[in-house]
Amino acid sequence: MKNKLLISSLIFLSLASMVFANDIEEATGLYNEAIDLYKQDEIERSIELFNQAIEIKPDFYEAYYNLSQILMSLDKDEEAYKALEKLVKLKPDDYESLYNIGKIQHKRGYLLSAHEYLSKIPQNAPQYESAKLLISKIEKRQAELNLETKIKEHKVIVDTLGKVKGVELAEISAPSGVATDGRGNIYVASFSENIIYKISVFGQKKVFSKSALIKGPVGIAVDKNDNIYIANYLANNIVRITPNWQASIFADIEKPYCMFYDSEHNRIYVTEQNTNKLYKFDI
Repeated sequence: MKNKLLISSLIFLSLASMVFANDIEEATGLYNEAIDLYKQDEIERSIELFNQAIEIKPDFYEAYYNLSQILMSLDKDEEAYKALEKLVKLKPDDYESLYNIGKIQHKRGYLLSAHEYLSKIPQNAPQYESAKLLISKIEKRQAELNLETKIKEHKVIVDTLGKVKGVELAEISAPSGVATDGRGNIYVASFSENIIYKISVFGQKKVFSKSALIKGPVGIAVDKNDNIYIANYLANNIVRITPNWQASIFADIEKPYCMFYDSEHNRIYVTEQNTNKLYKFDI
């Protein structure tokens, strides 16, 4: 039976022998009784007692954990989501719960929410690779939805047979350079505003950087670590912006214009318009 298979994954803690205040002792008694009922396949009653234990002890992590596991096994996604959300609030580095929230929200069609939770899982967590695969699926689906929306609501360019060749994504003042990072986010330079805009995989346009170092941005390149390089035409230099928005001057060059990132050799190429030269920078 599906519910029986869950037993091995639950955390069963015997807390009754510990000395707590009366309300904690009552919550502990309900918790242990809920576990016993679950073992006896009294699932609904077990859920009821876990909830009662939580009402008495709102920070009862173990009760939330077991409750969330049972609710997920029953496909009660909305209730499981609420229990998991509480778990993450009690313990922000509970990466198992973060991953489970991501799975549930993805299943429910809440792609932005799923992406947000899954993105919090670090590379050293056991759930990272699974989260990465799910994020990839979410971003691919979101890109499809964005395209469908853009085709319906924005200007499109079609060929003679009526096939869509191009779709308007965003309106930006004096757009110049454009590049994408490893996750499909798009970065566009606004020459007149001295701003780098970011268009996320969810189609949201926002200011990525408005650093005082940016003056007349033209070309853009993004390396394998998602550092952004900007051909700063009016300031005669190249500015690098890290993923956490730290900006610094990478190199001095007169009137830098076009940029290209060579991922195979981890270097960028930059044209210098003022002297009609091409430069190579190893990163």
